[in-house]
Amino acid sequence: MRILYIHGLDNIPTSSELEILRDKGHDVFSLEFDYRKQVDTFDVLVEYAQTNEIDYIIGASVGGYYGYWLGHLLGKNQLLFNPAMPFRSVRVQSHNIEERRDVGSYVVLGAHDDVIPTNLNLSYFSTKDNVRLITCEWMGHQVDLKTFQEMIQLAGL
Repeated sequence: MRILYIHGLDNIPTSSELEILRDKGHDVFSLEFDYRKQVDTFDVLVEYAQTNEIDYIIGASVGGYYGYWLGHLLGKNQLLFNPAMPFRSVRVQSHNIEERRDVGSYVVLGAHDDVIPTNLNLSYFSTKDNVRLITCEWMGHQVDLKTFQEMIQLAGL
């Protein structure tokens, strides 16, 4: 499977996360963004995903926000960790993308997230079709490798 990993704010994808996916036989793609300066991030992601024929999207924090909308635009399922849906500390492109019923999302939330309040994400996703919400009582905003491995397995990756 061809997976696009979209990192969070002030972060980059770790080689450990990418290697876990590669060890499972996936082709993994990722870009690095300075979300504070690059306001055309979504357009870049759309072009990159289409060019590289991405099958699945994984995103964290603001990368989860982009991953959610990219998945709905392109009809791709996704695994999102603490997505920045209710608010973001950076400006993002506005877009009018219709949510698709044929796109499935696994949304993993840290119960102790001190960056994006879990209750706001729960409220945001509670009315969405085809969203499987998973709250991890041990997790904050950062995702540890054990949880990452468990969640990709749960998502069937």
